Amino acid sequence: MSADSRSADRPRVHFVVQPTVSHYRGPLLRRLLESRRLEFDLVGRFRNSEGPSADRIESADEAVLAEVTPMDFVSCGELWWEKGQVRAVLSGRHDVYVLAGRIYTVSAWAALLAARACGRRVLLWGHGWKRPESGMKRRLRLAFYALSDGLLVYGDRARELGAAYGVDAEKIAVVYNSIYSTDQLEAADADVAEGSGASRSEEDRREAAGDDERPTLIYSSRLTTRHRLDTLAEALEQLPADTVRPRVIVVGDGVERPRLERRFVEAGVEAHFLGAVYDVDRLRGLYAAADAAVCIGGAGLNVTQALGFGVPVVAEDAHPDSSPEIEAVVDGETGRLYRSGDPTSLQEVLTEMLADRDTLRRMGAAGRTVVEERYTAEAHAQAMEEAIVGFLRRWGDRDRSSEG
Repeated sequence: MSADSRSADRPRVHFVVQPTVSHYRGPLLRRLLESRRLEFDLVGRFRNSEGPSADRIESADEAVLAEVTPMDFVSCGELWWEKGQVRAVLSGRHDVYVLAGRIYTVSAWAALLAARACGRRVLLWGHGWKRPESGMKRRLRLAFYALSDGLLVYGDRARELGAAYGVDAEKIAVVYNSIYSTDQLEAADADVAEGSGASRSEEDRREAAGDDERPTLIYSSRLTTRHRLDTLAEALEQLPADTVRPRVIVVGDGVERPRLERRFVEAGVEAHFLGAVYDVDRLRGLYAAADAAVCIGGAGLNVTQALGFGVPVVAEDAHPDSSPEIEAVVDGETGRLYRSGDPTSLQEVLTEMLADRDTLRRMGAAGRTVVEERYTAEAHAQAMEEAIVGFLRRWGDRDRSSEG
């Protein structure tokens, strides 16, 4: 954005992109830069280079990266220092500073303390509470959040837990999360309406699922030890001999891929490991071939990816690593939940679901509606903007009241 296009009338926001300036942050960042109410100066890490190459996430495209000031960081185990954040707060060039709300980022603590000393306003954004906490970790998080002027969290559960732990509810704004923009999700509808998408969708379906009528499951996530895709292989291995076994499409890559490929072969399950897929058109075709999406282990943006493409989700009911996006899976409405870590429960749920195609379509449509309301880039950016403007307004009202 050129200096000439900036407006002095809009409050300026120093905005740290978290976790990285990845491909799935691109749609959100474009919408934030289009804001007519706030002027966003974006800062962030371009790559999650701390992990093995197979586990890394693709960065956003060059057009988005050009709008973001690169941020370097150093780490020692869980502790991070993001360079330049304390200096940015001390500069006072912005009306509000939005920092990543990671409690192990030492520079964020320092920036919060600097803001307190200089009278700057700082918001933290991130997951908030993903699960109930106790002991030292809860005290540490509460102390961290207490230094901020407000929280932007991904889900309603985080707000409920924060309020239960004594945080002022007005200090917590739910902004949800996103991966795609509305136009990306609606592209398939437009193609079909114009008569140009049907053949492409059929080609994608045949590529991913073959020509027979067997049900198809899709899994989309990184293939790491944390995600335990073995559970799906074991669940399908338990199917009765006279039951048609679904095929599985696996989208994602990671250090566990070779072992998992062998495990599905041993289980006698047809599984197509496609590696990481970022192209939205190709993903749309792959999901068009699927009857249900399965989230094994901690669920996250793979939930809203599937629901956004109109595919119901099967997920664990109480996995501690699940991110707030799991809230979009409402049992019996947008998908189904199975007992955490229990392949027999997963097998039973899948058997029941796949036997009723009408219910699958109904749940897929309901899930798409939820995503359109909360989890698109447009809804995410609007929630961010409304929350920041709301905080600025309340701070202004309090300042004027104290002066009076």
